[in-house]
Amino acid sequence: MTRKVYTKYRRVLEELKLRQLDVYRFKDRDVLRVMLPDGSVKLVELPRKREEMTLEEFKKHILSVIKIE
Repeated sequence: MTRKVYTKYRRVLEELKLRQLDVYRFKDRDVLRVMLPDGSVKLVELPRKREEMTLEEFKKHILSVIKIE
């Protein structure tokens, strides 16, 4: 899969003022390591692989885990 597929997910994180540090890919899901605006780092476990999620689903899940207002 090309890198362009994943760039759109990184852009969603950047819109939320988050920085993607790492992506851990498992057989059935992805886990993201992101840096929050205050400099802390948080692991975000996705319910499935990023490419299987729409951008809206991805954003909604990130917001629910991070609790950004």
